Amino acid sequence: MRLAILAVLLSLAPPVLAAHANRPLLDFARLRAQTHAHSDRRIASRSDLLEAQHSLEQGRVPPEADCARSLGAQRYADLYARLAATRASTGDLKGAAASYRSAHACRPRDADILAALGGVLFDARDYAAARVEVDAALAIDPRSVSTNRLAGNVAFIDERWADAVSLFRYVASSDPDRTTAAYGQLMLWLAQARAGMPHPEYVTRSPADGWPQPLLLYLVGEYTEQELVARVSEGDDESNTQPNTSTDERLCEALFYVGEAYWARGDRDVARNYFAALVNIKVLYFLEHGLALAEISKLR
Repeated sequence: MRLAILAVLLSLAPPVLAAHANRPLLDFARLRAQTHAHSDRRIASRSDLLEAQHSLEQGRVPPEADCARSLGAQRYADLYARLAATRASTGDLKGAAASYRSAHACRPRDADILAALGGVLFDARDYAAARVEVDAALAIDPRSVSTNRLAGNVAFIDERWADAVSLFRYVASSDPDRTTAAYGQLMLWLAQARAGMPHPEYVTRSPADGWPQPLLLYLVGEYTEQELVARVSEGDDESNTQPNTSTDERLCEALFYVGEAYWARGDRDVARNYFAALVNIKVLYFLEHGLALAEISKLR
């Protein structure tokens, strides 16, 4: 059981616990960093990248200036978008942005391409450019939940709290998937809290079972941080069948949302410690990793 392992870990380092007795999630993250090998997992491999490049080369794609008027514009855009996604998954954000721009040249009214470009620019921490592309995507498809979520993230990092609250309220209420809607709820609550609203509220809807429900309960005071550690540590249990919720992945998310809650209460130094611990876990493919890097940059 994860709880048994946690008990052993906690018994190994009393000096650390003495220094951070009221920060159980941070303690757990630091102990795990010392005793557990993290993986810089990427979704794509070099062979995937070579295959995507080869497909584009074999596609006889016309020059970008002519692509939108060509009969195969959709197929050419798909080839560029596949290469862009593969590049992004290997960490080549600059190359990914260039490929998405090529895809956009072939399909200039494709909101999904613009949103994907905005997402890559966000990950590259070019927030001004990301906002331009996301706004352009919303002008084409204003009801897209995923694009509104990205727009909310940009507004959150920019500290445009009224925009962030509005966008995340839409995401939390409109996302048909209750699990992903919960992340909209988390960001909605935090945007209100960071804006100084004394009583942040969630959108009223039925919650999903499992993760990240404990995080929503924590923000409203119905879960302690120690109880969060227990739920995080269960991620690697064989009984956990929920995808993308391993212990490291849960810990990545928990550190971000708890860190933001500390910041909302005025504890900037504590928040920075939580974000730093999150980055050290190296769950590079989670949005919270990029958000934490952005927040660390501001806190410096």
